[in-house]
Amino acid sequence: MIGLSEPEKRRRWWNRIKQMFQLTGDAGSHESGRSSCFSCGGRRNGQENPLHLCRDCFDRIPWITEIRCPVCGRPEDCPDCRRRPVTYFCYSRSAVKYDALMKEWLAAYKYRGNERMVSVLTGMLIHAYHQLHKDILAQGGNFDCVSYVPMNPSRLEERGFNQAEALASELGVLLQFPVVPLLERTRHTAKQSFKSRSDRLRDLEGAFQIREEGREWMREYSQTFSRTTLRVLILDDVYTTGSTLNQCAKTLTKEFPLEVYGLMWAR
Repeated sequence: MIGLSEPEKRRRWWNRIKQMFQLTGDAGSHESGRSSCFSCGGRRNGQENPLHLCRDCFDRIPWITEIRCPVCGRPEDCPDCRRRPVTYFCYSRSAVKYDALMKEWLAAYKYRGNERMVSVLTGMLIHAYHQLHKDILAQGGNFDCVSYVPMNPSRLEERGFNQAEALASELGVLLQFPVVPLLERTRHTAKQSFKSRSDRLRDLEGAFQIREEGREWMREYSQTFSRTTLRVLILDDVYTTGSTLNQCAKTLTKEFPLEVYGLMWAR
């Protein structure tokens, strides 16, 4: 989309998301009667909008429309990917830049219990998924399953839900992919966003393991469909340095021949 104006880019994202919801039929239909904007609460004035946002709020979404780093999809030069000794995932794509508005939306979803936001965030993920999917189609084949970054049990109990799992479940319905809980935490890790890169790497080493049900699913699926290498899509809400995704991919690829891709809402 190089050379397109920002309004034209936004119009294309709008149409792409709308087409995806139309292709998937009833997805999101439980909110189709809403007349108010999910973000600002103002009236949408009857605008046809699968994200349930008014046009003003939609136009404020900081879509990632150009990619400079082929690994993480960052729109500018990426020192994190350059200095990573080994990258265990193939590549990752994110829908939006994590600006102040996106932080507010995610906080409303994760910390203030506005679970209706999951349909908005999932709809936005379609943009990043499209970027991944066209490359996968060019290689031949498709993703075999969708999974997600697991939460520590104590944090899950405190919050009541795993936002990455909820996004994966919604996306799995939209795209008709199986959603498989492949990983679990082996121990508690403190919030990664406040740590230095070296501290993140040290803290995440050995923090995940394959769940037994995930292991059984991969074995059975590989045998049933005679697949030697599976393509796995891992979801999370925010990509910062890629340390968490890389550790998840390392854990999975140590035991199974996999291609691991990341799909993130923001970065």
